[in-house]
Amino acid sequence: MKLLAIVGTNAPFSYNRFLAQFIAKRYGDKADIEVKEIDEIKPFCRTEEPDEVTKKWIEDIKAADGVILTTPEYDHAIPSSLKSALEWLGSHAGPNVMKMKPAMVVGASYGIQGASRAQEDAREILLSPDMSANVLPGNEVLIGGAANNFDKESGDLTNETYIKQLDGAMDNFINFVKQANK
Repeated sequence: MKLLAIVGTNAPFSYNRFLAQFIAKRYGDKADIEVKEIDEIKPFCRTEEPDEVTKKWIEDIKAADGVILTTPEYDHAIPSSLKSALEWLGSHAGPNVMKMKPAMVVGASYGIQGASRAQEDAREILLSPDMSANVLPGNEVLIGGAANNFDKESGDLTNETYIKQLDGAMDNFINFVKQANK
């Protein structure tokens, strides 16, 4: 099973990058999990063709059995770079690669709400008619106070409560992907 853990920001430093890397490391024995960056993806424009980096993005998503978005929250929503990267995958852009693609959304933020509004924003986008992704329901992992819950040297999540929540959500997602790809 091939999963992509998508770093949902183009910021040079992000706890959500740590989260994606932690997911790849911790659950690598259950699935082939690749961390995918979005920082070089061309901004979406309906009237322009994708460049080579963007074409690779589309092909990598198409080839994956499932995707995990790790998103921070900027002004109650996902970062514009993540929105733009997702736009290249919708039916209005042509490839429609997200149709029924298993997807999961998690996130970390400096504040106490754990990117809850950004995660909801991402789920709404993934469920929209232009995406029609198959989003794992009922498995929220809201990592608040990110600066205090990750080891800044290793990037590992250190809060046992959050780790247990993530363990449960990842087990559910892996089973969800298996079921969706039968």
